[in-house]
Amino acid sequence: MSKIRQQFEIKEGELECSPEPDLKPYEVFIQLSRGQAHAHAGTVDAANDKMALEYARKHYGRDQECVHMWVVPREAMIGTGYDSDIIWPLTDQSYRLARGYASDVRMKWERFRTAKDVDDYQKEDIKETF
Repeated sequence: MSKIRQQFEIKEGELECSPEPDLKPYEVFIQLSRGQAHAHAGTVDAANDKMALEYARKHYGRDQECVHMWVVPREAMIGTGYDSDIIWPLTDQSYRLARGYASDVRMKWERFRTAKDVDDYQKEDIKETF
């Protein structure tokens, strides 16, 4: 029952139909063309899954053509926390970045390029990584 209806006392036999449940948020994902990934389009509030799909179809389907649509109850979605769950790669692949080079590798690079070029590359590589 909605929070507004809870404020009023309902006498027996006063309501002929059952009160509709509270609306809950659904996340909407659309696919613009076959083979593409679904992208988050927005949110709709609905009483049930069928109503959420219908609302999403009417609202997000008229904004742009799409070939497929998903609606997912927000309560069914889980995710990592911003501060508590830092996502790290499973293996150390710092050797792929300039900051992971050992001094002997740097000397090999300097044989082919100037020290300034290597420094510039290393700065750019670190900037992209962080």
